[in-house]
Amino acid sequence: MALLLSGQAASKGIGIGRARVLEVGGVEAPEYTLEPDQIGAEIERFRAAVAQARAGLRTIADRLEQQVSSEVRDFIETHLLMLEDDALVEAPVEFIRGRACNAEWALKQARDQLMAAFDQMQDDYFRSRRDDVDQVAKRIAGALANRESRTLMAEDDSLADTVIVADDIEPAELTGLADRGLAAFMIESGGPQSHSSILARSMGVPCIVGVRGARQMVSEGQLLIVDGERGFALIDPDGERLARYRERQVEQRRRQSALQRLASVAPRTADEVAISLWANAEQVKDIEMALRNGAAGVGLFRTEFLYLNRNSAPDEDEQYAACVAAIRLMGGKPVTFRTLDVGADKQLNLGQDPHEPNPALGLRGIRLSLRFPDIFRTQLRAILRAAALGPVSLLLPMINGCEDVLQTRKLVREVGEELRSAGIACNPSIAIGGMIEVPAAALAAPQLLDILDFVSIGTNDLIQYTLATDRGNQAVARWYDPLHPAVLRLISAVIDTAQAYGKPVALCGEMAGDTRYTALLLALGLKDFSLHPRGILELKETLSKLHRKPLLALKRDILAATSADAVASMLRM
Repeated sequence: MALLLSGQAASKGIGIGRARVLEVGGVEAPEYTLEPDQIGAEIERFRAAVAQARAGLRTIADRLEQQVSSEVRDFIETHLLMLEDDALVEAPVEFIRGRACNAEWALKQARDQLMAAFDQMQDDYFRSRRDDVDQVAKRIAGALANRESRTLMAEDDSLADTVIVADDIEPAELTGLADRGLAAFMIESGGPQSHSSILARSMGVPCIVGVRGARQMVSEGQLLIVDGERGFALIDPDGERLARYRERQVEQRRRQSALQRLASVAPRTADEVAISLWANAEQVKDIEMALRNGAAGVGLFRTEFLYLNRNSAPDEDEQYAACVAAIRLMGGKPVTFRTLDVGADKQLNLGQDPHEPNPALGLRGIRLSLRFPDIFRTQLRAILRAAALGPVSLLLPMINGCEDVLQTRKLVREVGEELRSAGIACNPSIAIGGMIEVPAAALAAPQLLDILDFVSIGTNDLIQYTLATDRGNQAVARWYDPLHPAVLRLISAVIDTAQAYGKPVALCGEMAGDTRYTALLLALGLKDFSLHPRGILELKETLSKLHRKPLLALKRDILAATSADAVASMLRM
């Protein structure tokens, strides 16, 4: 009889394969006392292990650079920064020196103290960083033991029809996994917005998370069915269930093939309302997929990938070349470049305080750019130069009010004048839009739209800031709800205001690409969606089955709802 394990759906699809159970590579450490003349050598051994861990992670980051999304690289960058942090790197040295103990034991003590401190913090963001501490400590411990940190398998090892069962998946562990036939992930920890979930979606691999005790219940080599649609797994399924799920896989493949016919079809609702679908992109492969799937253009081009995994900001020519490449690939279709969006868990060494008390509410997005105007001016020069070659817009992340926009417009004017005075081709009349990601910006939409050319709603941050819920923190995951009435009222207000001002409004968070929310967003009046190019065809299909007019008639009731369940009931979600 098949055993069913329940979790949460994190990445769509059905995965069937044999289990590969990854045991935790914990910071298990022997304890022994050193002689006084051994302490210096032990400290050097520890520092060498840290250097080895750092070098190994940097190598992985370089190998992954062209394979994975910015989210994966952001996580890796966070771990690299932690390998520079005194709390994890120098504290063990003090333990070795003060207690005359071995490096492994000293690392464990420092790690345990840090994790206990994180557990006691009231701030959700900081509590969620304990997993990063654990993963980095394991990497150092692996170097001390002269072994690699937990690895999935060798590059020449086949992953065909393999289901990875793990406590969690470290970003660095994804090296070489792409295009190797991996069937699915089953993860014990996290929620739909956790690191592992984001990574699985970026790879297009079925995944369920929050499966408590999975590694105890599953044995190496057991046959598993992972249902990434419904959020559960079957261990040792009988022949009937196996046949049924294999048929579902075949149907999914057929459906994916059938979706390709929509690539050249203009997105419309069933009642013939034209909808614009834009791509979120940052790499050549993203733009190529966007073109194949019929995107109207690039609604959000992430520029921060140029700044990651390096010690200094890219120069003007490097940024210009990246912008030009995107513009030329799009062949005349519009490209919207989002200015540098880092901060929180995407920290860069640009001169800011590396130990902000609360990075999620700190120097990030447009605040960071305005704090370092020389770096910002360099980026603006590159984008304005590129804008002379095609239809280009500028998108400002994490704006809080009008002052952010006015300061940026002043810089754009100054940079444009500099370029023109130097006889350099540019377009200083570039359209400037703002990301609506914080409640303050949503509430100030009328004032912002007086000075912006367009807006784009970033629901990932808007939800977590409105609900005071860290989307990556499993402990509060159930409070992260896109259907919360407060969130919907903010989204609706921004859409209504933009339309009243006659200015474009798009939505570019994960809600845009999740077809569960398409009817809802149509009901709120949205007509521009910006999403990962992989989801464009499915969204076209969903739109073609929906009638916008009757959905709009539900808007008043949706906004009057007192609970997410009531909204879901109205839309039969």
